[in-house]
Amino acid sequence: MGGPTLAEPPAGDHGGHLHGGGPAAPISGLDPLKDAGVPEADRLKAVAPDPSVAAGLWKAIQACDRCLAANDLAALLAARPAAELEPLAVELAAATASANPPVIRAAAARALVRLRADTRPEPVRALAPRQLATTCVPGRMAWDPKEFTVAPGELVRLGMENPDSMQHNMLLTAPGSLSEIGVAAEKMGEGLEGKRRQFVPDSPKVRAVMGLVEPGRSGELWFYAPDKPGTWVLVCTYPGHYRMMHGKLKVK
Repeated sequence: MGGPTLAEPPAGDHGGHLHGGGPAAPISGLDPLKDAGVPEADRLKAVAPDPSVAAGLWKAIQACDRCLAANDLAALLAARPAAELEPLAVELAAATASANPPVIRAAAARALVRLRADTRPEPVRALAPRQLATTCVPGRMAWDPKEFTVAPGELVRLGMENPDSMQHNMLLTAPGSLSEIGVAAEKMGEGLEGKRRQFVPDSPKVRAVMGLVEPGRSGELWFYAPDKPGTWVLVCTYPGHYRMMHGKLKVK
């Protein structure tokens, strides 16, 4: 099912800078624990290491929930040493329960799979993501591949390589929402608010976000597939891109 797989990077590899991390100039006044476009070093400085950096990151993720920093904070948490993650394992395992918010569940699972199976709580020892991969096709505003199939409720890791000369992001949005989300992103334009949000509309139809990935970099998007069958939208919302750069996530 789905497209080609992407090998799991070793512990400590964030899989690229998910919200920029390249030549784009940072925007002043950003909250390192809430906003997109913040360097990793600044996010780590803002975390209260109590009783560890991993514990501080986990608290920040829970407070963030659907904020634009969620995917970056989850990447930083997953990159922490096992010695910091193991004391959190029981709490992280509980957070993967389906009753919790999707972003919280995915962040917890992402950290847990960095631990050896025999050090995880029994309910999540077999936890492993469905691994998918795509590439931004240079000069075409398209992904290859652009359609994937996953099972309902499945943990998914979708990697994106960007060899293009432009920035690209990736949003997972509700079935039938392509035009609504794309138009909302276009209205944000390239003004300050659009850049601050990395062209991600504030909408409950947005389920998961991979922020802007710079040319020559890669990013990861982790999420739990919806429980109900349906065809979800994958879309790049950088201004001018959504009409061409979109795909499908078939849940069945």
